[in-house]
Amino acid sequence: MEIIKDRNIHTYYLNKFNFQDILTLENNYEIQLCEFNIGEHVCRAGDESNYIYFFLEGQAKTYTTTESGKSLLFSFYDDFEFVGDVELMTSQAMVANVECITKVCCFRIPTVPYRQLLLQDNKLLKTIATKLALKLNNISSSSARNLLYPLENRLAAYIISMNKEFYFNENLVQTAELLGASYRHLLRCLKKFCENNYMEKLENGYYINDYDKLVELGESVYK
Repeated sequence: MEIIKDRNIHTYYLNKFNFQDILTLENNYEIQLCEFNIGEHVCRAGDESNYIYFFLEGQAKTYTTTESGKSLLFSFYDDFEFVGDVELMTSQAMVANVECITKVCCFRIPTVPYRQLLLQDNKLLKTIATKLALKLNNISSSSARNLLYPLENRLAAYIISMNKEFYFNENLVQTAELLGASYRHLLRCLKKFCENNYMEKLENGYYINDYDKLVELGESVYK
């Protein structure tokens, strides 16, 4: 993670996302602009909640890890989003992992020195309340997703989100865990995709032949 100190870039993002409507900027918070590389974590479950993050650009996946070490995918971030808002309100540790799929830009504010000021910021509280309502709806959808969406649809959406230049080479054991499926079931779906010529098996992964078909299959999943 790198803190970007260029004031022009800082001001660009403040204006682009209309932060005057999200925060009371007159409170003079220490707002840091951070850049995360592919594979880095904005946060990990269990970390102390020392910052509230404002997700600005890039793509990340959010998932939970059970006590047994298995993971389950919640959603993808590719638009403005809070990270650490629940933790700000409850003072608990971070509850989910947020891992960067691409380079990610975030603003962050340290919560230790500014906690009381943040909790009295009506602009921030209004925006958090709206986002929390959406997150609650997404959690309900996420819980139902593994029951209502066949693995074929969930896998297609995951491949579209995780591919790099039409090439998918994620760890399949971890992918099965994230999608709440067995490894064998995952392999059967991948085999079906290849038989339908949506994808082609290569030595170290899969090449996407029919991107549009996978988008069609995965449409609305993880949104």
